[in-house]
Amino acid sequence: MPKSPLLRPLRYAWDYLKEISGENAYDRYLAVHTATHPGKPAMSRGEFYRWRQDYKYNNPGARCP
Repeated sequence: MPKSPLLRPLRYAWDYLKEISGENAYDRYLAVHTATHPGKPAMSRGEFYRWRQDYKYNNPGARCP
């Protein structure tokens, strides 16, 4: 978190943009994976995004109502 109170709203906005764009999906995956599967190796960032893309394109119902 920035030390300046003037920069705090910018940091919140940046975090929000990362959340809605999916940029922090790997970070969330790592947090959940380490909590639920301790001792089991996690996917690399590249493997994770490849798995995510494959899932989206092989399951059209996941993105279309």
